[in-house]
Amino acid sequence: MFCLRGRSLYLKMQSERASEKWLEALNRVTFDPPEKVRSQGQKAHKLTQNEKKNLLFSLNEHGRFDPVEPLPEHELPDFLFLWNYLHESLRGSSKDNLNSLASILDIDKNAAKMLDSFSVKRQILAINTLGNLHDQRSYDKIEKLAFSNDPIVSIWAWRALFRIDFDQTLEKHLRLIAVREDWSPTFVVKVLLELDKDLISEPLVEVVRKAYDQKIGERPLSRVISYLTIIHVSSFASLIHKILLESDETEVIIACLRIVNSGESLPRIRELLRSERWEIRLQVVQTLGRLGHAEDIKRIISALNDLDWWVRYRSAMALMSMPSIGESEIEKLSKTLPNEFARDILQQVLAEKRLLCYTRPSSLILSR
Repeated sequence: MFCLRGRSLYLKMQSERASEKWLEALNRVTFDPPEKVRSQGQKAHKLTQNEKKNLLFSLNEHGRFDPVEPLPEHELPDFLFLWNYLHESLRGSSKDNLNSLASILDIDKNAAKMLDSFSVKRQILAINTLGNLHDQRSYDKIEKLAFSNDPIVSIWAWRALFRIDFDQTLEKHLRLIAVREDWSPTFVVKVLLELDKDLISEPLVEVVRKAYDQKIGERPLSRVISYLTIIHVSSFASLIHKILLESDETEVIIACLRIVNSGESLPRIRELLRSERWEIRLQVVQTLGRLGHAEDIKRIISALNDLDWWVRYRSAMALMSMPSIGESEIEKLSKTLPNEFARDILQQVLAEKRLLCYTRPSSLILSR
């Protein structure tokens, strides 16, 4: 245990020294580099190792570049962590300057070797680095990792493929979101949001259409449908209408109700208000409240009599959000409706709203 503790402290100190050593150089190269940095980076692959040493740089307080030592192998992971952090925090020419520095330091070659590491941490670091470098030579190797059994390695590889070759990956590997049930939906959405909405809208709709036709399963299909929220409504409106009409799977119907935004689907939505499944009824009243049609107020008021508490609660919340009914009318309903449960839930929601309105913001309390 003493040995393990000592090794842990040694590695921690080694990491801190490497980070301190390279952080200043990376920041200076990133935020205030001369134009020659990019040209040097482009020429770096043609130079010998000794010539490269003369190009390695850090910007000093006088605005000049001083040579620094080459990147030692044991400092590579810490350097790559800082390099990737800066790369994904910035936009524009600063990224080009970081790529130039990486080219001079042979980061692409060293990162490619790390793809074969037994350490998942090193693999992911290498995958992310090569993706940010748009390294075409690594595409085939990273493509194999996208089909790895490890969900973490595979999803990071999938992300890197889009950065290296967007068109090829969009055509060949977008469908993986319907196949990989072990991928984090939150991470998938994060990746999709990084892509051009105009370019991925139609391919993403096509993935959902094929998944529905192939009947991949209730939960996987509902998850893929939820990804449509990040693209244009006009792209998926007709497909969602078709699925709402034809599907009888609870999770699929709920996923469609969450994103439906077409008046064409209103008859089917209103019909689902009579569903035997309380989960669907709950989502229907939320959808009707979101769409905000005045003719649905009576339907939502009727849902206040539902046997399930959550349906009554969400119906009251939906009624509060309707633009054509005011708080005074809702208060009147809370006293005149014949059903005691309906009156109680409206009074509760009104009380919650007033509590939120009259609660003083914490910032004001702290300022006194």
